[in-house]
Amino acid sequence: MGAEFAGDGEFKIEADSAAALNAPIVYWMPNWVGAEIEVDTQTGKITVLRLVSIADAGKALVPEAVRGQIEGASVQALGQALFEQIVFDGTRLVTATPQQYRVPVMSDVPAIFESIVLEQGLARGPLGAKGVGEAGILGVASAIANALEDAVGVRITSLPLSPDKVLAALEAKRGHKAA
Repeated sequence: MGAEFAGDGEFKIEADSAAALNAPIVYWMPNWVGAEIEVDTQTGKITVLRLVSIADAGKALVPEAVRGQIEGASVQALGQALFEQIVFDGTRLVTATPQQYRVPVMSDVPAIFESIVLEQGLARGPLGAKGVGEAGILGVASAIANALEDAVGVRITSLPLSPDKVLAALEAKRGHKAA
């Protein structure tokens, strides 16, 4: 026979009149990301070969769950960086269904995908923990954009880093008028 555990609790940081909105920051969600990519200069397609995402949990109360949060957020960020885009044809939303709105699928996840949980112990949350919720989302697009610049010498500053944007940037770099 099984058992079920339940509980509730509360944690509140005292107001501080010197802090913005009288609310001191309970924790920061630092995230470090590195990406290794391959760029097809004929099609503009970016393939992420390796992605490393690191987040500081303060104290990871359930390390496997924290790692899962980092990984899930990193894959979500991969979609934002490379695919996700709201497209209109006049006033009609073209990407209104899951069939038209591109999100990452398993084959988009890099062959080398590492998530690392740091425990710096600097959090003010319960037992020294802090939220990592979507911390893994923070640096992925920047890491891929920086890797793109390192790989082919073009800087794109809007998302997604789609093949058409990559091709236009490569054309502009070669001195031709971008389409």
